[in-house]
Amino acid sequence: MNGGCFCDPDKGLTRLTVAGAQVGLSGIEELFAQWRAAGRGAAELSDHEILAGLRRRNYVGGNVETEYASAVRALFARPC
Repeated sequence: MNGGCFCDPDKGLTRLTVAGAQVGLSGIEELFAQWRAAGRGAAELSDHEILAGLRRRNYVGGNVETEYASAVRALFARPC
């Protein structure tokens, strides 16, 4: 991990705690870059939009969708 970020640039994997379990998510930095380029803030993103972005490269089980969206939104809101 570097500079307070939860991304591992050598592996392209972001580690995040979701519903009490640590998960690895692929493509988060690219997704965040797209949202930043579009001028989107964390508070503006709907759960549906976050989950759609995540599911392009990751599996998100239906029983933890809200937890994934909340965890990703919180990570996106952090200065990194």
